[in-house]
Parts: sequence; C-alpha cells; structure tokens
Amino acid sequence: MTRKFLILLALTLGAYMTGIAQDAANTSSLAIKSKPKNMWEVGLNVGHDIVTGDVDWKSGFGVGLHARKALDYVFSIRLDATYEALKGEEQEDSRSEDGNRWAGVSSAGFGSGWKPVYETNVISGDITLLASLNQFKVFKKNKLNPYLFAGAGIGQFDVTAIDGDNEVDADDDTLFDDPWTVSSYFTGGMGLGFRVGKKASIGIEHKVKAVMGRGDDLLDAAELLGSSETSSRDLINYTNLRISFAIGGKDGNAAMPLFWASPLDMIADDLAEVKARPIFDSNDTDGDGVVDAFDQENNTDSGCAVDTRGVTLDSDGDGIADCKDKEPYSPPGYKVDNQGVADVPEPDYINENDVNRIVDAKLKDFRVPTPAIPPMDWFLPMVNFDNNRYNIKDSEYAKLRQIAQVMKQHPGMRVVATGFTDATAGNCYNNVLSYNRAQASIDYISSKYGIGRDRFVLNYSGENDLLVPTNSKSLVNRRVEFKVATSESSMGKPDCGVGNAGRGGSGYSGNKESGY
Repeated sequence: MTRKFLILLALTLGAYMTGIAQDAANTSSLAIKSKPKNMWEVGLNVGHDIVTGDVDWKSGFGVGLHARKALDYVFSIRLDATYEALKGEEQEDSRSEDGNRWAGVSSAGFGSGWKPVYETNVISGDITLLASLNQFKVFKKNKLNPYLFAGAGIGQFDVTAIDGDNEVDADDDTLFDDPWTVSSYFTGGMGLGFRVGKKASIGIEHKVKAVMGRGDDLLDAAELLGSSETSSRDLINYTNLRISFAIGGKDGNAAMPLFWASPLDMIADDLAEVKARPIFDSNDTDGDGVVDAFDQENNTDSGCAVDTRGVTLDSDGDGIADCKDKEPYSPPGYKVDNQGVADVPEPDYINENDVNRIVDAKLKDFRVPTPAIPPMDWFLPMVNFDNNRYNIKDSEYAKLRQIAQVMKQHPGMRVVATGFTDATAGNCYNNVLSYNRAQASIDYISSKYGIGRDRFVLNYSGENDLLVPTNSKSLVNRRVEFKVATSESSMGKPDCGVGNAGRGGSGYSGNKESGY
C-alpha cells in the first residue's frame, strides 16, 4: 500500500510540474490531453415517490429523462425532466379532535369532520451539479460510481384535496389563502452507478426536492396549524432506478464520460503497453551493421555492403553481389558471365560518308517554299505629280523606297500601280498621262531597287476617280496609287488618237498650282 501511495504521489507531482512548465511555455498541442474529448450520457429513470409532510403518504411513482455531461473527472452537470404522481391519506382519525387544526377547512365547507386526503401531480425540470467519488482508485478501471449532487429547478404542481366523493382543487381560493401552481425548488441527493458495458450503465438514486415560497407546506394539500406536530416544509422523496447510455463517439476520438474514467488510466495503459514490449535484441550475427531483429539476410559474407534491410547489394541486378562483381554496373539487357561482366557486342558505328549519304537522301526532294502573299491588304503610300508632268518629284522618292522595302520583305507579293490625273484636260489625254505616270513609277522602283518588272500590274484611271471633286487643277488628284495585287492584269497604253501626254525627264518646271 505504501508503495502504491508513493507511486501516486510521484505521478501527481510530476503531472503538476509538467502543467506548470506547459503554462510557462504557453503550449496547447500535447499529444495526450489532460481532459480529452468525451461523450454525453443520456438515460431514463423510474421509481418510488412519497411526500413527507403533514399527511401520511401512500406509495406514488415517478418517471423521467436526463442528460449528463462531464466537466472534468470529478464534476459533471445534469439536466433532469420528471413526472411524479404523489398521494396520501391521514391514517389517524382526526375528526374527533380539534376541527380547526387544518387551515382553511371550515371555510371550505367540510366542518369539523375533515379528514385530510390528497393527490399531487408534478411536472418538473432541474439542473444539478454532481460530484463523483470514484476517483480515489488508482490504476483500476472504474465500474462503480458513487456520487452526490445538488441543484435547483422549477415545476408545475397540481395539488387536489379529497374527502370521500367530494373534491376541491388546491388552486381554489376558498381552500388556501395563497394558492399556487408553479414554483422553484432546491434538490439534492446521492446515487450509485454501475457500468454494465462499454457505453451502458445502471444505477440507483435517492433525490429530495424542497419547494420554495408559499407552496413549501402545501404539497399534501394541508397546512397544519396550532400544533407542535406541524412540519415547516413538505419534501418530495424520489427513489429511482436509472438506465444510462453514452452517446457522441461516432468519430472514434471521443472517450467515455470522464466520471467513469480516471486521469491516470492513460498512464496505466501506456505503462502496460511498454511492459508488454519484447526485450530489444541488439545482436548482429553476420556483422553487417544491421541487427538480427531487422536483418533479412543473417549470413552476409564478410566485407560485402548491404542495404538497410541487411541484404547484400547488387547494383546492376545481375544476380552477383557487388563485392564479387567485376562490373557492378553492367548495362542492362545483356548476358553476364560468372564474374558479372556483360557480353556487349561491338557497336556498329557509321562514318562520315554514311552521314552525308543519309543527309543527301533526305534533302533530295526538298524545296524551299515560296513565301505566300501576306494575308493582308497593305496600306502603301501614293505619289503625286506636278501639273501635266509624269517625272518623279524629289519629295516622292522616299515613298517609292517604302514600297520597294515591303516588296523585298515579301518576295511573293505583286503590286498594282494605278495612275490618275485631275480634270483640266480631255479624257483621252488624261488617260495617256495617267499611263505615263504609272509607268514612270514602276520603272523607277525596278531600276533603283532591282525588283522584277513582272511583279507589277500597270493600270490607269485618268480623271475618272477624283479624290478632290473639282474641275480645276489639283495636286491631290494627280497621283499614282499602289495596292497588293489579287487577280488584276496590266492595261496597255491607251490608243485614242493622242501620241503622248505630259512631260517627263529630270528637272522641274511648273507654276504656283503645282503645290510648291
């Protein structure tokens, strides 16, 4: 006994010091919780009910439901809902005595011959604090759970006074000075529980209720006055049998209600598990560095490397241990001899001539693809001309250069050059002048930038498409426009009786309406 006491004292002090250290370090993620998540207990009860008061009691009955939750290993809180049927009858014939001993009798109309008889029905609910007394056992599973409890509640009390066939309800003002139906009460008692399964228990309990206020002496429908025998308070005594079940452990991580457990149960289980472990054997028979308890090959040859399981290493998987393999990393897929050397045939290398022959064969039918015409209609600049002239002005060379650059970047592109004039001369004359202007622009790009003449389409429109709607001289209308060709074809020089139109060549001659 002394040894158990010392063990308990040491464990308690250790737990206390550990708790202090944890609080100081502000840690809250222990693997073992001092108060683990635990289940609720619910159940029902049925039993014997009496009222101890001014009138002799007869046997009554009660039935109820409860739900209980542990606050820690000692204290728990319980909610009770109960229905009780109580009754009594005065066995001593008080009619021969003072008829005024019972308050309210004369005014009730029963005269001096009143014999107290009552029936009381109670519907009540209360909350109580329970203290379990089974935590004094150490390292034993708790099967018995004695406990004490105290609390308070509120109830509906229906009290009826009876005399033979006559009946008067206690709520009637003619019977009591202060009638009552609802009142609060204090309750307390003791009980003993017994576990009959993993989640079930049975128990017996005695519970006392003391009503507060005016109704404390009216539970038996009688208020005895003028005698030292009167009771100052009527008490309900309920002795009952309880059946309870633990709920809330579906997720598997909730413990039994803590009032059935001990804070040392987890320590006891851990100690028992440690004691049940086999003694560790550190022998290493073959000396390969892996103890026999984990060695899957206890007869490894001396000097041979092994893996973590104690199996001799064979890096290339050829069936010969590395310590005996002359070629520990033989190429896979080849036969090996008894020394682990792979039989690899000489490689069939190709020479430079073979490479050239292969490349030539691959490139024989290869053709560099002609770049496709860009899938867009380029915005190409137009060039303008002086009045009645088709030679290129100095200010327009840069525009022709831009057109040439675009055509060089896109070798597959063809361009339409269309000449125009203003409306100051005859239509035939203007068509020939338009032709000359388009021809001069094409000739300049071809000769200056080396772009083939076949990539141009020459068109003319004369005065038929004026940008500025005027019949007078206009620099804007005297132009050549360029665009990407699609299906257009070149137009020949107009044959309308005019030999030539406009003046060409280098140099400049004009008037103020030339735009300069």
